Amino acid sequence: MLLLALLIAFLAVVVAMFVLRRWTGRLASLATLIAGAIMALWLAEAGLLPGSKGPLTSNRPLVPGLDR
Repeated sequence: MLLLALLIAFLAVVVAMFVLRRWTGRLASLATLIAGAIMALWLAEAGLLPGSKGPLTSNRPLVPGLDR
C-alpha cells in the first residue's frame, strides 16, 4: 500500500514538473527522494537488503570437503 502511494506521489511530481515548469529543481529533488524510497521498499521486498531474508543472506549451504 505504501509502495502504491509512493508511486502515485512520484507520478504526480513528474507531471507537475512538466505542467507547471516552475520550481523544477525542487520538484526534481522531491522526485529523487520519492524514487529512492520506492527503490528501498522494492529491494526490501525482494530480500536484497542486508538483514532481510533473501538470496544475499550470510547463511550459505555447506559444501562437503570444502567447508569445515
